[in-house]
Amino acid sequence: MHCCLTSGLAVVGNRVVIQRNPTSGSGRGARQLKVLIADLRQAGFRVRLFASRERMDAFLAQEEVRAEIHCLVAAGGDGTVASVAQRHPEFPVAVMPLGTENLVARHLRIPKCGRTAAAVIRDGKTKIYDTAFVNDQRCLLMVSVGMDGDVVRRLSMVRSGNISHLSYARPILGSLLKYDFPVVSVHDDDGTLLAQGTHVIVTNIPEYGFRMQFSPNANPHDGQLDVRVFHRTGPIRTLMHIIRTRLGMADRQGDVTRITRSGVELRCETDAPVQFDGDPAGSCPVRVRIEPASMTLMVRSTEQ
Repeated sequence: MHCCLTSGLAVVGNRVVIQRNPTSGSGRGARQLKVLIADLRQAGFRVRLFASRERMDAFLAQEEVRAEIHCLVAAGGDGTVASVAQRHPEFPVAVMPLGTENLVARHLRIPKCGRTAAAVIRDGKTKIYDTAFVNDQRCLLMVSVGMDGDVVRRLSMVRSGNISHLSYARPILGSLLKYDFPVVSVHDDDGTLLAQGTHVIVTNIPEYGFRMQFSPNANPHDGQLDVRVFHRTGPIRTLMHIIRTRLGMADRQGDVTRITRSGVELRCETDAPVQFDGDPAGSCPVRVRIEPASMTLMVRSTEQ
């Protein structure tokens, strides 16, 4: 029998249920997933692996199974983590990173290593995180409107199977050449206009792709969204800002407005593509709200 503590409540069970993203984790990732399963079984856990969401959900609908759950494992990228948390928020979620970026795993300092992920699950330490909702979809990391939303949309139109960082090259080039940077407005819950800019990033967990942090002060435990509104427009200024961010340089005064709120609405008079957690999410308008202390993640034993 295994036990861990979540905000003072004992979570007891010896079942580990793994959701694998079938489009992630070939090669080394698949080998590490096998290592994870072997290590967990050696430690006495009963492990089930699912590629089908529907079959996993049906399995977890059984009361006798639910009573024995130690944790669920999201084996894939950030979309897999969000999907598992969206469908089963009542269970702790462990992360086995198999995707291209794996930003949640990076935040938790969990590498693409089956033994490390198994140790995290075996140790049983958990931490409660805020999540956000983009309309009615759970979001773990960030939602943005602007050129990166256009890049994600372009990638989704040509994507098939696994992707790498190189997969973004053509969509990024296409956005730099063709995106017209429409003005996006940020509104409070009561409709009050807070700021306007050509790029808006609403952040919960401060990790971003390509090892950049546009919102380094975002805190996924404070019940607030960190909203960054970028005012400069055009491909050259966008590239310069990306370079400054990648180098860890502070935002220049007047370039960015920072807002903290529990909820905002993003609007645009033209088609402004939205993305959250690296997946396309249609166009504005979009409503984003924080849901404090709504997800339990398995963390390393050294996590404070």
